[in-house]
Amino acid sequence: MKKLFALLICLAMLCAVLSVQAEEITVSGKVIEIEKYGHALLDITIEDFTAAGFELGDVIHVTAGTFSGDLPYYNGYYVEKGDPMVRAYPGHTNIAVCINYGKFNEVAGIDVGDTVTLSLKEKAGMLTVQEINNLVYSNERADYASDEIFANFRPVVMGTIAEGKLYRAASPIENQNGRAGFVSTLMEAAGVKAVINMANNEEELAACFAAEDFASPYYKELCDAGNVIALGMPVNYSSDEFADGIVKGLVFLAEHEGPYLVHCTEGKDRAGFMAMVLEALGGASCEEMVADYMLSYVNYYGIEPGSDKYEMIAEKNIMDMIRTVAGLEKGASLEGVDLKAAAEAYLAAHGMSADAIAQVEANLAP
Repeated sequence: MKKLFALLICLAMLCAVLSVQAEEITVSGKVIEIEKYGHALLDITIEDFTAAGFELGDVIHVTAGTFSGDLPYYNGYYVEKGDPMVRAYPGHTNIAVCINYGKFNEVAGIDVGDTVTLSLKEKAGMLTVQEINNLVYSNERADYASDEIFANFRPVVMGTIAEGKLYRAASPIENQNGRAGFVSTLMEAAGVKAVINMANNEEELAACFAAEDFASPYYKELCDAGNVIALGMPVNYSSDEFADGIVKGLVFLAEHEGPYLVHCTEGKDRAGFMAMVLEALGGASCEEMVADYMLSYVNYYGIEPGSDKYEMIAEKNIMDMIRTVAGLEKGASLEGVDLKAAAEAYLAAHGMSADAIAQVEANLAP
């Protein structure tokens, strides 16, 4: 009995030691950049962070400015909209502290030069989510079946949106992923006459044109002719700022002749939201909208339609976008919702006139 008691004490002490050791994995870093969408990029490299004992799927306690909380450590934005996380994005050198569709710097009240402390809270505490969602794509053209798939370029044809009227794609001007030239060639071949750029503002647009790897003279011609609008939109699609950008883009569409191209950087989310609004105005079904949005994930990541991962991403992303336009709560049923009327009401609520909405619908019709 004494031996058993002694053994239990030893096991308890060992667990305590392991717990302490886990808690002692702590690093601090400085904010070296506030990224465009409010993410705090730190001076801690992913390599050094891994060497310190942190792994994807861990839960990490983060202290930054007025913020203190336990965050998952992922290589993609696998948290719900508005939730924070620590990010090790594929192809990036350093870690960052982020809020999905939000601005961590504003929430935490931090800026460049401020200190952020990260401590291991729970080893592999969110590993299942990391493994289920792990999404990494290749930037090599040879890894894709066609130029269209590589460029995430496609026509939008559904409801009353006629063939040859509307296209969506990755960026034809930001070439960090090696896709710009392919998108440019495809948009020129499609006869695109007007472009809604949801990613860049005017200053960023000028920087793209001046870059050594700029590969879209056709885009520049359209821009010089006044046929490109640079919206520089945020990523938080539930914000008034985002809705105002949608309205501004659609007023531009109403006033210009198509065919039209809608793009952001990857052509997934902001372009996906704009496409969804246009599809709703065209009377498309919810199922058609979901399929179009998710085609980006099929193109980039090879996710199989109907798989658990496919359904999970659709529910978290495009279904929530549709509910945002419809003014519904997270998870609410869309059964019986008139999505065309909802889109028109959404645009009207953010200042778009009935005549402009009608003109958009007419410009996309046969």
